[in-house]
Amino acid sequence: MSLKITKLCCTSLTLLTLFVSAQALSSDAIQLKTTEVDLFNQQDNRPTKVKFWYQGGAEPCKAKICLSPKQSRHRVAIISHGAFGSPREMNWLGYALASQGWVVAGVAHFGESWVYGAENIDPSSVMRFWQRPQDVSFTIDSLSDEGLFNTSLKTDKVIMLGHSSGGFTSLALAGASLEVGKSEIYCASEKAKNDKGCSYGQQSKRKAMSEDMLKKIGLLQGQMRDERVAAVIALDPALGHAVSEQSLESIKVPALVLGSIENDFLPYTEHSKYYATHIQGASLIGLERGAGHFVYIDECDSDRKVKGVFLCKDREGVDRKAIQNQILEHVFGFFYRNGFS
Repeated sequence: MSLKITKLCCTSLTLLTLFVSAQALSSDAIQLKTTEVDLFNQQDNRPTKVKFWYQGGAEPCKAKICLSPKQSRHRVAIISHGAFGSPREMNWLGYALASQGWVVAGVAHFGESWVYGAENIDPSSVMRFWQRPQDVSFTIDSLSDEGLFNTSLKTDKVIMLGHSSGGFTSLALAGASLEVGKSEIYCASEKAKNDKGCSYGQQSKRKAMSEDMLKKIGLLQGQMRDERVAAVIALDPALGHAVSEQSLESIKVPALVLGSIENDFLPYTEHSKYYATHIQGASLIGLERGAGHFVYIDECDSDRKVKGVFLCKDREGVDRKAIQNQILEHVFGFFYRNGFS
């Protein structure tokens, strides 16, 4: 497969002007806004909190979200967060997309996301990977609900973005699926010793699945793909070690994969590079100079660690905001090259 690889050095690119000028926003009565909406998937009996970023108008309306009259009906993007994270940690991406005329929906995955309350976090939910694409497809369906927006949106060509587990979710909606037994073999090998992804689900302690369960999961995987996803951007995607090459080769939509080369969580070769290598025409951007797995979420101030890796504290010399600006430069370049600008 052809593969375009770019290594991203955190001081090597001229920053793109991403945000609409304050004067332009003021003169057109447009404001960048964010709103959270609670939805409920009756079919799957799952709540779905969605954080929207968008250009709002100054005039009130009867809908839950009042979009600017100049809002494009065709620019719709979805963001899927990482394991046990939330859309509230993706403001840097949501606001940047909204500034360029996109209506952005950040999906909070029930059972993983802390926004539903600590009492609803279920560590085993990370193994029910098929629920994440279900959440996204349900959210896309809901964008047409009467009363949600003051104008109808076109959802036949949605851009899908995601970080870590959300990166896999994005790719699953385009056709990626897991291969039975592949994860167990990899996680028992020497090359997986620094792969934090193997600690999710406790690979070595899991019982072998029955034939009936494998068949059921196979059927659920077959339903993960959503034809409305027109392009995918995966930020340091997880589960590369478990995904089949054949499923990646079936992906036909444009794909951009960004990953941290000196990764402190998910080895670059087994995840980001693996995905891009097997997706036809995919572009791969490698972040250098110490960028870790969590540079893809908002800047924050906390001593919290995830699997022994700091969530908010980057390695010495790493400028998270600068790296995110450079990522956005590649994201908007990807849009331009593929006719989504």
